[in-house]
Amino acid sequence: MPQFSCPKCGAALAVDPGTQIAKCQFCGTVTYVDRSEALFYYLLPFTIDEVKARGIFKRWTAGPSMAKELEHGCKITKIVKEFFPVFRFRRSVNKSEKVFVRPARGTTLPGMHNLEIPPGGEVIYDDKVSIGDAKQIDPDISIGSYIGEMPGNAIDQALVYFPIYEMTYEFEGKSYDVVIDGSSGRVYSGPSPSRGSAQYMAVMGVSFVLGLIGGYLACSIHVLFIVLAAGGLLAGRYMAQQVVTKKPAPAVAGGGAAAGGSAAQAGEGASAPSDAQSGAPSDAGAQDARTAETGAEPEVKQ
Repeated sequence: MPQFSCPKCGAALAVDPGTQIAKCQFCGTVTYVDRSEALFYYLLPFTIDEVKARGIFKRWTAGPSMAKELEHGCKITKIVKEFFPVFRFRRSVNKSEKVFVRPARGTTLPGMHNLEIPPGGEVIYDDKVSIGDAKQIDPDISIGSYIGEMPGNAIDQALVYFPIYEMTYEFEGKSYDVVIDGSSGRVYSGPSPSRGSAQYMAVMGVSFVLGLIGGYLACSIHVLFIVLAAGGLLAGRYMAQQVVTKKPAPAVAGGGAAAGGSAAQAGEGASAPSDAQSGAPSDAGAQDARTAETGAEPEVKQ
């Protein structure tokens, strides 16, 4: 009969063929026996009840990526509260601790490779632990099938019963599966009804065009502001230079303009008395002109 050691106190465990659960007679620890080694055996309790799980599912169906009528058009046909077996590997990788979770049972349920076990949330699965109205699923995969793919060095490894709600729902004549994490409320879904690709592409196309227009306007306005600012600075600088460096009117050398003006005034003033003083000669000149025209000699007065 194979001999195994208790992972807690190290005492020998007597395990009969075909038995996977053994209880230590010294410390009372319940151990899962994988036939390759004995593992710690834990259970992660439910923190979300079925009412909350249905509400989480309802909100998920109303998400922006889901089919438009899914929220009101789908119908839950099955919901099962169960503890699903997974292997938890704690490994030292590059001097840091990492945790990996792998399903301990073959399944097509979505998300079973991506479950996250919160640290310190699990309890030792012994005869004091009750699973309530949940269904317990037994493992059928050996832990040895995962050992080779685990990185780093082993710290410990365990079998953990993980709380989930397995749901099946129908929409437009088709059936779909979804899993809700009974500890965190996270939703894991396989293929699900989503918005049509044509609508998605149309929205993305419009968004792309609007983005291009917005980018072009932003760049154009930015450049225009720069050009206007530069033009304003240059114009202001030019006008400032014109005001500061204004040229005076050109001056005439030697005061010629003033002298010329005085001479002109003097000439005008001199000509007037000359005419007044020589009034008779002017009349005589006019008479001589008339005599020349008539050919008569001027009459000499006695």
